[in-house]
Amino acid sequence: MPVRLWDKKTASGTVSGSMRIEKIFEIRTMRQVYKLAAITTGFAVMIPVLTFAIPFVFFGWPYLGVFAIAFFPAVLIPLLITPPIAILILNLFRVQALTIDKVDQYIRYDTLTGVLTRAYLLGKTRDALPSGGAFMMIDADHFKKINDTHGHDVGDEALRKMAEILRKGVCGEALIGRLGGEEFGVFLPGATESEAAAAANRLCDLVREEGRVIGGNDIALTVSIGCAVHRDGNSLESTVKLADEALYQAKRSGRDRYFVANATKPMPALALKGRITG
Repeated sequence: MPVRLWDKKTASGTVSGSMRIEKIFEIRTMRQVYKLAAITTGFAVMIPVLTFAIPFVFFGWPYLGVFAIAFFPAVLIPLLITPPIAILILNLFRVQALTIDKVDQYIRYDTLTGVLTRAYLLGKTRDALPSGGAFMMIDADHFKKINDTHGHDVGDEALRKMAEILRKGVCGEALIGRLGGEEFGVFLPGATESEAAAAANRLCDLVREEGRVIGGNDIALTVSIGCAVHRDGNSLESTVKLADEALYQAKRSGRDRYFVANATKPMPALALKGRITG
């Protein structure tokens, strides 16, 4: 199961309590089904037994005959009927919960790489924008050549490797997602220009170091990165567009490098001239 990097502890005790209650009633295993069926059966048996036992307590021995006659049917009928009905209904709830989990996984996570899907990444990024940060667009260089030369299975392995490196190379609060094809997006909450540049530089280095050989094939994988720091008053779309423009600037400048859009001071990207490009 992929790590949910965006999860934070809720500040509301009431919300936390309600979430814990919901967890108690979530049914995902047959063991839970049988356990809840047993509890339900116990209540189903207890109610009629108490119904006949309470008059016996008040009326005493004169009521013993009626109590003895009614007691066994009161126990046997719910004992025979309740378990199969409860198991059937609870199992339907289990199947429903598992189906919802699968749909939720499909909506949130990219099936190939395990990072967030495009829609979910952008949605979570939009929620985090009020606190500021930087958006990075990361694109694998010459990815079509990898697919054409080594096959799509190696290309898929390269994408999974990229996702692994992104998780390794950014902070735990970062939002990581696949935008489509060989393009990934990363949002760094609260990051400044220099912090975004440092993160991009680190990712370029990691990909170059760890992506040289993939699946036994000499890939020499590199990435180009465009960064844009979110400004107050800008929309998410405008910030992403700036990052996209910076990405294409990195591509046009030789790949295996990064650019920060509208940087207010010189970025370490100036030192990239000596890097190997391809």
